[in-house]
Amino acid sequence: MGLPVKITNDANAAALGEAKFGAGKKFEDSVLVTLGTGVGGGIVIGGKLFEGGNSAGTEIGHMVIVEGGDKCTCGRSGCYERYASARALIAQTREAMSEHRESKMWETYTLETVSGKTPFDYMDTDETAKNVVDKYIKHLACGIINIVNIFRPQVVMLGGGVSEQGERLTIPVQEYLDNEIFAGMTYAPVKVVKATLGNKAGVFGAAALLM
Repeated sequence: MGLPVKITNDANAAALGEAKFGAGKKFEDSVLVTLGTGVGGGIVIGGKLFEGGNSAGTEIGHMVIVEGGDKCTCGRSGCYERYASARALIAQTREAMSEHRESKMWETYTLETVSGKTPFDYMDTDETAKNVVDKYIKHLACGIINIVNIFRPQVVMLGGGVSEQGERLTIPVQEYLDNEIFAGMTYAPVKVVKATLGNKAGVFGAAALLM
């Protein structure tokens, strides 16, 4: 068509969209963590998208948070997305339900109908569900703290299907971050918030590449 073209992946585009028009628009430095089939992410520094050499970086889902842990599709073991993605949460829930037939989650769900929402639905009334959620959030927070200690953004935004749990995720993750962040929160605080643009984030970000 004789027009300039720019290309980035979906997570980077979503991060830029949220940074310019969504939950990160008040901040110069932000990180988006997307919790879907895998764990994706994007990093914006000084209002500009950071992608690494040849745009091949920021694959945050493939940093190891459990050495010698579960095998990942990338070939490594213990990757972040093996513990913090929606797929991982579903697998963790199925395993817990199989081990605890007394769990109230069986009242509504079968192993085939489990979703990322399942343990959150029962976390206030069922010990098995609560344990799944607590363990999941601890892993999620671990990766976020690692990212924050490296880049020290002003805000971390959570996107993807699991992020629909809102404050059930952001509040406990913020508590972990407050307690474990390097050098404390006084000098350079970091907020954990839910992303706001949903599936439109990538569209906004793609447009922003050429703005």
